[in-house]
Amino acid sequence: MSLAREHYSRPDVQKEIIDFCRSRWVAAHYIDSEGNMIFRRYSHGKPLRIDNTEDFSKIMTLKGYILRSIYATANVYWKSESIEEVYDLTNIRRCSAVWDIDGKLSKWRETLKVAKEITAFLNDRGVEKSVFLKWSGNGCHIHIHEEAFSEDLLKKHHPLDIAYALVEYVNSKVLPGLREILMKEKIEVENRIDPTRVFTCPLSLHRELDATCICFRSEDIEEFTPEWINPSSFRHDPSWRRFIRGEADEIAEDAYKIVGGYPLKRRRRRRKTMPLDKQIIKWLWRAEEN
Repeated sequence: MSLAREHYSRPDVQKEIIDFCRSRWVAAHYIDSEGNMIFRRYSHGKPLRIDNTEDFSKIMTLKGYILRSIYATANVYWKSESIEEVYDLTNIRRCSAVWDIDGKLSKWRETLKVAKEITAFLNDRGVEKSVFLKWSGNGCHIHIHEEAFSEDLLKKHHPLDIAYALVEYVNSKVLPGLREILMKEKIEVENRIDPTRVFTCPLSLHRELDATCICFRSEDIEEFTPEWINPSSFRHDPSWRRFIRGEADEIAEDAYKIVGGYPLKRRRRRRKTMPLDKQIIKWLWRAEEN
């Protein structure tokens, strides 16, 4: 608990988390007074947000719990102040393509071999400057920055469709050649893109391990060691902010042509009364708050 308090009190940690989480829907793991882990996505009937230092302070002190881990959606929203807004697909402004490589810390070398193949494929297709990686405890995430897609592309395809199709397309091209290592080392690479999915935030602590989620570039894969995630001396690259607008357009177009959009997406017309599924969501957060 003292580790978490100390870590999240650091100004540099707060800045990275705020900058990454801005305009996203946030989720958090907390530890209560009895040591139980509690997951939260709402506070006082509103989605959790971290857009500024005031929001961060509120997240830190929620119900007196100890903040342990912070997550944020791949989606960036036009607005994220209400439950209705974060469940409205037309309110998604952009969406990052994210590959979730799930392994074990003890198998970090094998996990990074998989990450290297995926990033090499992206680089070969012209996506390089807009790619960054995160080591999130037991596994690795690969992100294409959401701003790497041009406005022209987003006028034709929904951001969620682009992200889903891109992850699925690359997996279909790369993973068959990695079948042996994936099976032997029990490493999974899944397409977890969906309307509300959250991923570990940069510089968040892991919910169980004393490890910091750090960012690095594909050119640094060979240098990575688990020492980089030590909370007291972590090595983090803040250049996750870097992108080139339109860099991912070509591969995204190819992916959409082959895969299509997110399969369970349902576009809905605006309505005056709240639909049943959103009423259920409100009931859930009320139960969560209690």
